Amino acid sequence: MKQNNFDFLRFYFAFVVVIGHLIIISGVQSFKKYGIYFDTYTSVTAFFCISGFLISQSYIKTKSIKSYFEKRAARLLPAYIFVIVSFSLILSTLSIYSFVNYFTSPELYKYLAANLSFLNFVQPSLPGVFLGEGITSDVNGALWTLKVEVSFYLSIPILVFFIQKLNRKYIFFITAYLFSLAFKIGFEHLFSYTGNNIYLMISRQLPGFLSYFICGMALYFYFDLFIKNKKWLFIFGLIVYLIERKIDLEIFTPLALSLLVFSVAFSIKQLNSFARFGDISYGIYIFHCPIIKVITYLGFFRKYDPVLISSIVILIIIVVGFLSWHLLEKKFLIKAHSSRLEILS
Repeated sequence: MKQNNFDFLRFYFAFVVVIGHLIIISGVQSFKKYGIYFDTYTSVTAFFCISGFLISQSYIKTKSIKSYFEKRAARLLPAYIFVIVSFSLILSTLSIYSFVNYFTSPELYKYLAANLSFLNFVQPSLPGVFLGEGITSDVNGALWTLKVEVSFYLSIPILVFFIQKLNRKYIFFITAYLFSLAFKIGFEHLFSYTGNNIYLMISRQLPGFLSYFICGMALYFYFDLFIKNKKWLFIFGLIVYLIERKIDLEIFTPLALSLLVFSVAFSIKQLNSFARFGDISYGIYIFHCPIIKVITYLGFFRKYDPVLISSIVILIIIVVGFLSWHLLEKKFLIKAHSSRLEILS
């Protein structure tokens, strides 16, 4: 179980999200035809599958709930807080408001309060920022998934408690899967019937994506069975995934995608050491949207060769992710690990 390609997969899915958002945000017409190859939704849901497996492993192997939450906080919060606060300051230079009006605007502090509490949808925009150039005013549209991720972190002790109480654990996984599907399909139906976006937003909260997370959990608890039948499960997953994509369904997709992701995760040994220079996937994911928006707002894609600008933007995002890992994320993780060792000793 220790030998896996999760670092590579997380980087790959984060990179797909970056390119997908670059195509959308930049507005470059010639890029749009490539959008089908960079499916941000599939990448995000694949992240949820991986989280189900890794967070279950982390929780079960941690000696106390307190230590578990300390590890999760150390992994998630430092870079998350930094990206919100830093861009609140940086983007004041692009606001149509004066500095005085910007820093005294209630909208700024509502943005900070909402985003630091993972309620990004309450206030996604900063005062006078990103108005024009054909882009939306929200600062960092990618952060909505962090709210779902935190919900998973908080719910895992409860989920594991019930799973461990059952001899037939698959009953719990099937029940949770079906509940998640019913929740998501129900609210999507309400959205299509009423046109009210609130129903679409609700469908994309924790219960709606629990089907992906629960599949990752199930593969952790039935890991030996999965490894034993990995080849056939991969083929089954691929067939089901392609069929549902073709007919535009999402009934068995969470299961199929999980089987595909974990088959790759435990197959290609050459990718086991992918993150030996740093785990930059989280950094590039949370920083990429505002970086792309700044470049777009300044008109670089319109004024210069968009391929060249895209290459520079991607390089900047990777460098920022690298710096985020080595200067911020890694230090807090080491500190949290050291604290636990001191407590144990």
